[in-house]
Amino acid sequence: MLKPRSLPCLTLAFASSLIPIRASAADNWIEVRSPHFTVNTNAGEKEARRIADQFEQIRQMFHSAFSGLRVDPGQPIVIVAAKNENTMKLFLPEEWEVKGHIHHAGLYQPGEDKDYVVMRLDSEGENPFHTLYHEYTHALMRLNFTGLPLWLGEGLAEFYGNSQLGDKQSKTGTIDPGHLYLLQQSKLIPIETLLEVDHQSPYYNENNRASVFYAESWALVHYLMMDKDARQQQLLKNFLNEWQKSGSQVQAAQTAFGDLKQFGKRIEAYARQQSFMVGLVKSGKEATDKSYSVRNVSPAEALALRGDFFTHHNRLELAKPVLEEAAKDEPNLAFAHEALCYYHYRQHELSEADEEIQQALKLGATDFAPQYLHGMLLLQQGRLDKQSAEEARKSFEKATQLNPLFAPAFEGLSQAYARFPELEKEAVSAGIKAVQLDPGQHVYAINLTYLLMNSGRYAEARTMAQRILAAARSSGEKEVANNLLANIQQAETWAAKKQSLEAASRESGDSGNSPGPNSVVIAKPDGKSQPGVTSSPQIQLRHRGFAADGAISSAECSSSSELFLNVNLGKGLVTFHATDLGKISMTWADGTAEPSLETCPQWKGRRVKVWFTATPGKEYAGEITALFFF
Repeated sequence: MLKPRSLPCLTLAFASSLIPIRASAADNWIEVRSPHFTVNTNAGEKEARRIADQFEQIRQMFHSAFSGLRVDPGQPIVIVAAKNENTMKLFLPEEWEVKGHIHHAGLYQPGEDKDYVVMRLDSEGENPFHTLYHEYTHALMRLNFTGLPLWLGEGLAEFYGNSQLGDKQSKTGTIDPGHLYLLQQSKLIPIETLLEVDHQSPYYNENNRASVFYAESWALVHYLMMDKDARQQQLLKNFLNEWQKSGSQVQAAQTAFGDLKQFGKRIEAYARQQSFMVGLVKSGKEATDKSYSVRNVSPAEALALRGDFFTHHNRLELAKPVLEEAAKDEPNLAFAHEALCYYHYRQHELSEADEEIQQALKLGATDFAPQYLHGMLLLQQGRLDKQSAEEARKSFEKATQLNPLFAPAFEGLSQAYARFPELEKEAVSAGIKAVQLDPGQHVYAINLTYLLMNSGRYAEARTMAQRILAAARSSGEKEVANNLLANIQQAETWAAKKQSLEAASRESGDSGNSPGPNSVVIAKPDGKSQPGVTSSPQIQLRHRGFAADGAISSAECSSSSELFLNVNLGKGLVTFHATDLGKISMTWADGTAEPSLETCPQWKGRRVKVWFTATPGKEYAGEITALFFF
């Protein structure tokens, strides 16, 4: 995936002025829909069908090679097939903004509601779409695996990126001459080092070393998947099994591959051989089905398509004028308003986004994305009153019905259900579905753990937290998982104490000084008194209600201990309130600064978990019952 570059504003403004808003009037755009892809092109129906065929073939190749894996992302894949360089300039102007910049034949741009593919049809070379196949492989791997080792993920993407597609069969593992040259001319990375390369490693980031890393990763994956002995011994499967157990790639490799120095020599000899086996995958019936629908695309819709791609490609300064022009040319075009909604959504302009999505729905938008965006806007605006929560719930339910594979809609649905105490089980079920559909989204697993914990399902919450810890690859991810486990232990302690005290209260018949049914007596882990409460090691804490966590955007504490806390929950700011800071529970992780009323102005930027009760009709989302600072 190409990343947008940072250029001075003056350069961007000048470059933007050279980019025409609309293409030539002679360009007639059409749309071809195959069973799993949508192709938009100005090169005619024949070319559109050919591109749709190619992507159906590579999808079928994965389906045949990995029958147990999912091959369809939840979000649709929209392919823009540009007939020539002039059309490509309209979509990727940054590649012509600087003299000498490389001009790519294709780009895969993942997005929240859809993935875009932009490709140039007049590109030359044996496999001009290597990058597309490479990134498509990554997209499919993310659907099925969490935290694959970097060498394995990139090696698989290179292995399939150079595939050769055909009507009757496709070839995988074909040779990239550039890789062979590097493998024969360069000093290879030691296996122990290759296994532990991450995104911060110079072997991955530096241009003069990244190529060797990619080439060697390809060679190692090629050996594991194509060498006769490696296949018979199931080396790749054994490595993955051992890695899941230990969490150490080196330890897993030593168990699966044996002595790593000897194994490294074997890979070096394999990488420098003159001939390689290739895999043959027969094309299935789906790949040869040519019953595709075709329709003409209006000039305004072609404009809206380009503007929507700019938004997904993080060229927001280019998106707005193109989208506004499309809506002006064809005011009743629902897609133009949907695309404008997504633009404002990305800009955190929530009221403008809501206005556009309402217009798109009035104009008959029937896809899942408008329903999903409408629900997200309701949640992000912090309107937690019952009517808005109910509207958000219905929007997410429609989105999941229209697209049962779209994980973000199930995640949104779990948040909407969580607003209703009677829908606690449904909230957990929707959270589980989101994790199942997109196991690579770390935040879904974390949110599900909180839902389980808030529901009193501590054993399941602990299992989720342990899975998160096992999948953690960075110190930050491990810290989050360990904090979750600590929170679960603390919540279990609180629940046990509450049950014990309520039982004692019932036995004694004394209700005067005992905690009420919605209270629990807890002890701070170190036995010390909490800030702003009595010196007793026990304090009263009201029923915790909902929970959320994020970075503090601002904190306002008055002299009377009243607190307004703005927290970024990932998609926008939400305000929480506490009437008296001294009457809520505040705990903090080891090694973090102790929070207090005096340090309140310095809380900005700190991560916090907020337990709160909903406050319908208030200007804030909820009343704080407890805070935990990471």
